[in-house]
Amino acid sequence: MPIATPTPAERFADILWYLAQAVVTRSAFGLSQPLINLIITRIRDAKQAFARLAARIEAGTYAPRRRSATPPRPPAVRKPRPPPNPLARKFGWLLPLVPGAVVFGGQLENLLRDPEMAALLAAAPGSLRRPLRSLCWMLRVDPPKILARPAKPAQPRKPRPPRPRREPLPPYRPPTPPEAPAWMQGEPPVRTRWFSRTRTRSPPRTV
Repeated sequence: MPIATPTPAERFADILWYLAQAVVTRSAFGLSQPLINLIITRIRDAKQAFARLAARIEAGTYAPRRRSATPPRPPAVRKPRPPPNPLARKFGWLLPLVPGAVVFGGQLENLLRDPEMAALLAAAPGSLRRPLRSLCWMLRVDPPKILARPAKPAQPRKPRPPRPRREPLPPYRPPTPPEAPAWMQGEPPVRTRWFSRTRTRSPPRTV
């Protein structure tokens, strides 16, 4: 009896199951239990989301979501952002915590290159983007291009208001000196010399 070849969804589930077991065993090496629970929850969510989508794609019941054209809603009050997740800060953040996870990163990379897995991704790239990109970021695996985030449409720039036209400056003309008063007009007065600054010496007296 020939051995049945596992489907991409089954291989994906096996990789994540052994990855979760590797995380649990790190409790004996100082990894805290709350941190282990966070990692296991993230792995389980990715595993379940992929399994549901893969089952719908294989059954032919998957249909991508279509955004309905709804009128714009009034701006709502923005809620404060939750604190950043301490896990997803660095590319490959799981490897320093669980060094053995590098093996499962290589298995995931090989699975993403499989033609059957590529066909599965092509059927629902938008829905499979989130769980797979989370695992790739966790295990330091470059996701395939089909899972790249769509580029945001460029917003049209608002036209700038026209600048007011400046009138040309008149040609420079030197200012005309003010008119002199009447008493300064005419010929200047003649100065008379009342005394001489040189003093003459008187002759010496004779006895």
